[in-house]
Amino acid sequence: MPHQSRNLRYRKLLAASCLGALGLGLLASPAGAAPAKHPYPGSGTLEVVPEVLGPIEATGDSYPWSSLSHARVPADVSELGYVEEEFFLRGEANVYGNPEGELQVVTENVPYTNHLLVRRPAKKADSSGVVLVDILNASNGFPGEDHLRRMWDWAVEEGHTIIGVTSKPIQVDALKNFDPERYAPLSWDTADAEREPIIADRDDPSSFDPFMVVPGAEEGLAWDIITQVGTLLESRQGRALLGGQQAKTVLLMGQSQSGLYLNTYASNFHEPVTEANRGPVFDGYLNTVGAVLERPLAQPQAGGLATVPGSEPALDVPFITVTSEGDAGLFGAATLAEKELTENRRHWQVPGTPHTDLLSPVVPADAEIYRSGRLPNTAVHDEAFRSTLNTFPLEPAVVAATESLINWSKRNREAAPSQWFEQSAGQLVRGADGNAAGGLRYGLLEHPLGQFHGAAHPGAVYGSMELISAEEFAQSYGTRSAYLELVGKVDTKLIEQGYLTEWGQRYFAEVANDLLDRIGVPAGTK
Repeated sequence: MPHQSRNLRYRKLLAASCLGALGLGLLASPAGAAPAKHPYPGSGTLEVVPEVLGPIEATGDSYPWSSLSHARVPADVSELGYVEEEFFLRGEANVYGNPEGELQVVTENVPYTNHLLVRRPAKKADSSGVVLVDILNASNGFPGEDHLRRMWDWAVEEGHTIIGVTSKPIQVDALKNFDPERYAPLSWDTADAEREPIIADRDDPSSFDPFMVVPGAEEGLAWDIITQVGTLLESRQGRALLGGQQAKTVLLMGQSQSGLYLNTYASNFHEPVTEANRGPVFDGYLNTVGAVLERPLAQPQAGGLATVPGSEPALDVPFITVTSEGDAGLFGAATLAEKELTENRRHWQVPGTPHTDLLSPVVPADAEIYRSGRLPNTAVHDEAFRSTLNTFPLEPAVVAATESLINWSKRNREAAPSQWFEQSAGQLVRGADGNAAGGLRYGLLEHPLGQFHGAAHPGAVYGSMELISAEEFAQSYGTRSAYLELVGKVDTKLIEQGYLTEWGQRYFAEVANDLLDRIGVPAGTK
């Protein structure tokens, strides 16, 4: 279904003098425009389009959190023809509950100021019109850009825009630690509250709980904030946010904990928001490694990753869930069991893949994470540890699913059918080669170079692998060129079926060549 434009009235944005010192500008809107209000789920009305503050000035001393210029491997986005800009959103959000499955407003009109990070083509002519809105992951206690690191290269090739939305109070705390002056306006508080910054103890890492409840704040503001980001992108302010580019297709994405947020939003808010806005705010949904679980609508009283069973209702837009093998240990294999799905849903389960990629260069440098009061994974700098990590990539499936959602929503071209792990007695079945059976099988698994484990140990978010020897390779496959041809034939067929893109096939070829180098297969046999 194509993304629909709505006749909205836009808020008049008033400059605040106290923000000038921080370099906060306000995007212009029509003079004298009244706040746009729509009926929202439950009761009452809310302003559909929030105030947009920014882009917020970046200097040598004050720059956006997670700026790619301060990544583990620094990148200059301007060299790629891209712009990286930060904005704040200021509006009001309700807090909801759903007793007995009926959506209700618990608290009305809570003021908030939230954080957006936008990466878009610098030139309007280079824009695809596709906007990927990513619910930033809070599982490390800071705003984590998990989808960015899994699809950045592909998104740049295609001219897509990626917008990261801070989704939880624990992330706001990290931002305020990172730069107290820059992020002073941010608030998810339900009342005036003074609290000490939350700082993880470097000497006692286990004492930090990234799932803790932040006193005086409310996690349940997330749902209206997400909706308002979608309606913002349909407005004139949204075009200004995108440098004059038009959002033609808007997808909402979430990974891991944020995948639970995505499930929750789609199950509880897609239908009533669509009805209130006379059309869908988001053209499709992508859940990466978030299983089918959901979370409570309002902030739980205790900490921990509170979950409720997922319902997966029928939607009028497409929804694809991409699942790694490692998710079976994190969420339980039973949550991944094959089921009947409505026509607009797909599940692609990919054996051999870990929940996350610890080696991605597109993550904040360690010094940046320490500055946010959180702890980086320093093990990735240890060569012995790095050598054991499973490098079987989930990224090609994530990118293929995203492209399928774009084609489905724009051209009504349905995604390829669901693919499920083979299970028995609540456990994944393994074949004679030691790899998980069933699911979406890329060439690297159909012709395995060893055993690829989705989790290095129970509960691990990273995987491990055991490669075959050079002698075993020669006996099974002969030469490097013969092996790459076998893998290529499988992957070419998967491209035709819609489970892989040409970008993904190149990615797999790079991984295969790296593994062949590790095994010791002579490069001259390519």
